[in-house]
Amino acid sequence: AFIFMSAVTSLSELFVGVSSALHGIPEFSLGNIMGANIVNLTLVVGFVSALNGGLRLESKISRENFLAAFLLGILPIFLGWDGTLSRLDGLLLMLVFGGYLIKIFKEKEHFTVAINHAPRAPSEFMRSVFKVLRNFFLGTALLIISALILVQSGEKVALTLGIPSLAFGALVVALGTTLPELTFGIKAFMMRHTAMAAGNSVGSVAFNSGFILGLVSMVSPISIAPNSGFGINAFFLAAALVFFLAFAYSKSRIRKEEGAALLALYILFVF
Repeated sequence: AFIFMSAVTSLSELFVGVSSALHGIPEFSLGNIMGANIVNLTLVVGFVSALNGGLRLESKISRENFLAAFLLGILPIFLGWDGTLSRLDGLLLMLVFGGYLIKIFKEKEHFTVAINHAPRAPSEFMRSVFKVLRNFFLGTALLIISALILVQSGEKVALTLGIPSLAFGALVVALGTTLPELTFGIKAFMMRHTAMAAGNSVGSVAFNSGFILGLVSMVSPISIAPNSGFGINAFFLAAALVFFLAFAYSKSRIRKEEGAALLALYILFVF
């Protein structure tokens, strides 16, 4: 299921979120999530669309699921507008994300990819499984260590430069934590399955906004300072969600020009 792939590619955001909550700076995770969602909907989708001359959307991703991901992406903005993402807000995000998962599983939506060169012999199959599991657990261990270092060093850099943790997480950290999604998008393009890139980005937005932010808020409520950059990040996140939904909702393809518009929005966000 594409939501599973989205969860895997969002592990970096998850570990950064847990680490920042345990270190008492959950706003670092909020900035990272907002920035990561912007990157997923603009840079990743726009870049793959530019490479491919347009981006076909998987027919099995229903319009309702695009809308559900949009609502999940926008919900933290409304909940945090009062200056706090409380434990109750976190619980609400988790419940909404749970409803999103139930909807997807009921519809049995998934991406199907033909595997033409899968090993047939049992011994080769077991070696292949072992290799995949070994790489997965090694990668997960590296992500956990990297997240701990990133949060600690990122906080120091932000303090040294006088940049709010939320803004630093959105502009700098988010670009690093979304590298798995960007890499996945490029590989999907090379495999001629570009619809998977769009599905992964949509699923990542839902997973980031619902599960990760919900978990972080429940572990450590997030206080949003007036000068943290929350407003400008919220504006660009809302714009990215609206543009993506407008481009993707009514048809089965994001045109090259629309992908370029998403890339332009990301450039405006950075500068």
